[in-house]
Amino acid sequence: MKKTKLSRRLSLPFSVLVFVCLSSCSKQDAAIGDSSEKYLTCKLNGKDYSFNTSVNANDKPAEDEVHFVVIGGWEKADKITGFGIDMVIPEGVKEKTYSVAGTSAPELKGQFYIQNYKDGKHVGTTVYDGGRSPGTQFTVTITSLTDWGVKGTFSGKLELRDGKEFITVTDGKFSAPYNGN
Repeated sequence: MKKTKLSRRLSLPFSVLVFVCLSSCSKQDAAIGDSSEKYLTCKLNGKDYSFNTSVNANDKPAEDEVHFVVIGGWEKADKITGFGIDMVIPEGVKEKTYSVAGTSAPELKGQFYIQNYKDGKHVGTTVYDGGRSPGTQFTVTITSLTDWGVKGTFSGKLELRDGKEFITVTDGKFSAPYNGN
């Protein structure tokens, strides 16, 4: 009987201790451990692309509030074809959806770029931009913003710079660590 009373007395404090320990783990702490996968994928005019080489985000923010997010990746190690997302939100980036369609705010754009070479020399870059220029649009949903990096989805309509050719971006998703992670 004494043993049962002692067990009950110890079980309540032990249960409280376990609950406190488990509930003190934050969403950010949990996300750091499961964020080892890096990717940047989408469909461009219906064709699947993976820009999984050198995927990363900007440097880790120095402040608690994040004001900009830059994400990029390359299709292959040759770094000829890539995709990037640039976003500046002065009031602070949150886990939510941001869209821009031919206006200057928010400061958000997507870019698909191809490095052009002739006889082994770089002769320029073909760039498709979308978001802030007329006739284009770009949407990013930030689903996770942690000390490790940033995750989310994206889509849009990009226009060839200096041209009237468009590409449609669908099914975009990314998981990009901050530089140094």
